Amino acid sequence: MEISAREKKLLIILLALVGGLIIFYGVINPLISFQNSVSSSGASGIVRINELETIYQQYRTLREKRTDIERKLKDTSSVSSLIEQQAATAGISGNRVYNRERETNIQNKIKKITTEVKFEGVGIRPVLEFIYNVENSNKLINVASLRINQAVKERSNYDVTISFENFVMGNGQVASENK
Repeated sequence: MEISAREKKLLIILLALVGGLIIFYGVINPLISFQNSVSSSGASGIVRINELETIYQQYRTLREKRTDIERKLKDTSSVSSLIEQQAATAGISGNRVYNRERETNIQNKIKKITTEVKFEGVGIRPVLEFIYNVENSNKLINVASLRINQAVKERSNYDVTISFENFVMGNGQVASENK
């Protein structure tokens, strides 16, 4: 059986088409999909690296905060001396009536010290300055309660009772009452 020239051309075209399809699906298409998977895994790797960097930054921030809180907890200096100093700074130390401290154990090593201070015949502005200075001292201290009553003698002055809570580590020495 003899093949005509036209059939030879069609057979060559058919073989070229089948060979092209085999090369495309057997070689080129797997290379393209491999390249896409490598680039997508590289992009996801970069995203993971950025997530790890964010987590590490948060860890460092928390570790710094923990170190700062532990340092403040180890500061066992008396709150009374801080209150006296800040009252003098605000100009109301002469109006202090009393200063009482009570100690409570919270956990094994941490103690809560509640300090109550009463001032009579003081203005609001110096009291606010005093509270601001005490809370922004470098101690774990905050205002637990604040009671303001109008003074009997003068209408522009007030009697103020403030309770502070302070947290210390270990055996902080506490004075029972100071006048």
